Amino acid sequence: MANAQMPQVIAVARSQVTAREGYVEGGWTNIIRYADEVPGLGGYQGDSYCMTFTSWVAMLAGVPSLFPRSVSCSAGVTWFVNASRWNWYPAIGAQVFYGTSGQDHTGIVIAYDATFIWAVEANTNDNGSVEGDGVYLRKRRRADAAVYGYGLPAYKEGVITADTALRGIAGYTYAAAHNGPSPSTLARAAMAVGNMVTDQLSVTGPLNAGRAFIQQTDPTLIGLDVTGMSSTGASIMRVRDPNGNSVLEIDGGGRILSAFNATAWRPTDQNMLAWTMDPASCTPAGSALSAGVIYFMQVILRAPAPVSSLCAVVGTAGSGLTSGQCLAGLYTAAGARVGVTVDQSTAWTSAGDKAMALTSPYAAAAGKYYVAFLVNGTTSPTFACGSTLGATFTPGNARLSSGSYRFCRSASGQTSLPANFTMTSATPDANSVWAGVA
Repeated sequence: MANAQMPQVIAVARSQVTAREGYVEGGWTNIIRYADEVPGLGGYQGDSYCMTFTSWVAMLAGVPSLFPRSVSCSAGVTWFVNASRWNWYPAIGAQVFYGTSGQDHTGIVIAYDATFIWAVEANTNDNGSVEGDGVYLRKRRRADAAVYGYGLPAYKEGVITADTALRGIAGYTYAAAHNGPSPSTLARAAMAVGNMVTDQLSVTGPLNAGRAFIQQTDPTLIGLDVTGMSSTGASIMRVRDPNGNSVLEIDGGGRILSAFNATAWRPTDQNMLAWTMDPASCTPAGSALSAGVIYFMQVILRAPAPVSSLCAVVGTAGSGLTSGQCLAGLYTAAGARVGVTVDQSTAWTSAGDKAMALTSPYAAAAGKYYVAFLVNGTTSPTFACGSTLGATFTPGNARLSSGSYRFCRSASGQTSLPANFTMTSATPDANSVWAGVA
């Protein structure tokens, strides 16, 4: 059942597996989100947080009254004992306590068999320490001396337990072994709690192995209801291909913001991250660049990526190029230079495909960037381009305003690529020069 409480608890707990605490100057800090987000426990930020984590899970799953809210494992044991919910046998969704009296450590049981329990535990590590660095899925022997006992939350759907003495008693279902909720049940449970603990639905494994499972149980219900922040402009859905490229993007008004033909060539198909346009669409003539003018060509990175080189195609070789004044660079949309090549005065005196390494790779965030070319010398090389329609006719900049032109240029007289360039001072340019980043 989608609104069962135990799967919701396990879905929230599992969503945190791989979460790690802060790390400063060679040491883990115990600084992690849980204490700050549980009312009354904020003062314990930086302390051991395994018990704080179970309190947080119960709160996020919408069942805060079924678990003790505390930072003390001993207090948690006492809470379950006083509620007559203590047991010596594992149960699905139970809170397990470790130590000679349950005082050392705690977690949430997600499965068990005759020999082992599997639990999501915070403030542990791969070795099962009671003082670790994050949230882990742990497998432990039931007979281990460290396993003290179990608190059984009073789930409205009942408790699945290994205690034979509870067989046939209302509120309990006996199972000698149990794998916990199925993947589809966990996925529905995560949806039921709003999946508010993570930006991506991941309750059955790593983020890149999960899936969203939506099932309508009533024809009058809506299977998926998404409300956009605004009716236009802002994307509310994006589908990506295996390379991270946006395949389909829809805004709050139901309009398709972007869509790509699956059979169309993309930069990744030619070992690049982004380009100004498909190079196969370039004109036969190409364009020779004016000496001393910086040409800016905008590219869009759809996902974060390290940029190590810039790409161009020279159709006709240049000659008499000035050493130290023939360069390519990478700029942010705001005009900050974040990468530059070495001098290209020799490389551009031959025709062909040019891969120009940046002096230092740049870890680029997703967004818009400018590739910049500067030529000085007697005869400029001819670069591949998509349009050469004249200075007053610039279709490549249609509907774009000053500071955001797709193709633009600086004033003349430039001998180097400046550390910063005021993009609003750039002039729209009809030379839609082809450039790429890799």
